[in-house]
Parts: sequence; C-alpha cells; structure tokens
Amino acid sequence: MAPVFPVHDVRVVIIDPGHGGADPGALGPDGIREKDVALQIGLRLAEELRGQPDLEVHLIRDDDSFVDVWERGQIATDLKGERPGVFVSIHANSFPARSAARGFETYFLSDARTEHERRVSAIENAPITMSPDFADSDQLADLDFILRDLKNYEHAHWSADLAGLIQDELEDFHPGPDRGVKQGVLAVLTNALMPSVLVEVGYLSNPNEGRVLAETSFHEASAEAIGDAVLTFFERYPPGTATGGAREDR
Repeated sequence: MAPVFPVHDVRVVIIDPGHGGADPGALGPDGIREKDVALQIGLRLAEELRGQPDLEVHLIRDDDSFVDVWERGQIATDLKGERPGVFVSIHANSFPARSAARGFETYFLSDARTEHERRVSAIENAPITMSPDFADSDQLADLDFILRDLKNYEHAHWSADLAGLIQDELEDFHPGPDRGVKQGVLAVLTNALMPSVLVEVGYLSNPNEGRVLAETSFHEASAEAIGDAVLTFFERYPPGTATGGAREDR
C-alpha cells in the first residue's frame, strides 16, 4: 500500500545550481565554468516553473555565491516544510582523462554501484573541503554512515522515478547519448528529505559538448526539459500521495 501524506495544494520545487563563488566546479573549453552553466540553467528553470499554478519555486543560489554542500539539502528541507516537494541539483560532468566522454545522466542518493558512479560522486563531494566548518577527511567517510540511516532511503524510489523522467526529457534535444539513471553517495542530497536528484547535463571536458553547454539555447532547452519532467512527476504523484510531505502516522 502506498504511503499516505497530508494533502497540500502547493508543491515546492527547490533548484540548486551547483558550485558557485570560490568553487568553479569543472572547467571546459574557452574558460567555461560549471558554476556558470549550472546557474544559467537554474535561473531559467525557476522562471519556467514560476508560471505554473500551485508551485512555489526556490533557488539555493541566484548569483555567483558559495553555499556549503552540506547546507544545500537542509535549506531545501526547511523550505519545503510539511508540503510535497522535490530538490533538483544542476551540474556538468568532467572526465579530462577521457575527453571523448559525452552525454547526460541523473543521479539519486544510494550506494554507488560502479567505478564511474564512485568517481562522479567523489568529484561532486570535493567542495566539502572548502567549507569553513570542514575539519578532516573523517567528514567524507561520514557519508557512508549517513546512508545507513533509513531516512535517507525513504524517497529513493521516487527520486529514481524523477531521475528517469528528466533523462527522458533531456533525450529529446540533447546532442549527446543518454547515459541513464545513476546512483551515488552525494553529500548535496543527503539532507534533502524529499525526492531529490543531481543532474549532470553534459561533459565540459569534451571540447565539442563543452561549447554546446555554454550556449544560451542549451540552457533554455535544458531548463524546459527539467521543468517538464518535474511537472510530469507531480502529475504522476498528486498531492496526498508520495512527494515528500510528512507521514500522517508519525
């Protein structure tokens, strides 16, 4: 039997443009920075969704500022409150050792199954060390401990579903291959207690795809695709079913 949640008319979407400030993220051709690609897509996604009825839209950052990786998911959880909602973190991939790598993939929080998933998770978790509260490498090891807490698995099924919808929408226009739904131990998702995904929109380390990621038309198409996926997700799971409200029996 599906879990039953309190019915709220307003759904909340929290958009997280990855990296920012002193953390540029991955670097691409002609000085392209991941943080800029993520912000441009995030801003357009927010604009796209704010025109929809019964949606409340928030950005973790709307300028070139640094936000602690650990705090992003917690901010999203606080903004959502008891209402249904989703968290979408936007990033761009990089694999300089294999510059031919290209395409898009979407992650949800779970144990990494492959070396590729572990590598991407490590790259996206690296900004943890930039936090003023970072003490030592033990904090990175704590991610494995966090995953043992059942609450971090509570929304895994719906997160995977949202990831699949995003992949389907991106496939309609993206020049690169669909690399599929992935899973990993991602710090940015650990405190987001709702369906949550991290979208890698393409490879900045690929000279051709990297230049595509810098184009305004790509930002607009990516935002529209992710927005359509979010709306489809909410249609599939209407208020009162499964999109992140607190359970009535708690």
